[in-house]
Amino acid sequence: MALADDIRMAERHVRHGELHIARQHSLIAGLEAAGKPADGAKAFLALLEDLQMLHRAHLSRLLRRASGG
Repeated sequence: MALADDIRMAERHVRHGELHIARQHSLIAGLEAAGKPADGAKAFLALLEDLQMLHRAHLSRLLRRASGG
């Protein structure tokens, strides 16, 4: 796979990650508003945020490589 393809894929992962995180925040707000437990949803959100950090770091490495750095 070419570097440009890797960058596009990593960018897509970052975009999708943002959508998943936003949705999880919304689900948590709904649970809390309904007075339901949200601990599991919050733990899952933490995993999503950790994964997003990895996606962003991967994208940064690819972009540095593409710029010759």
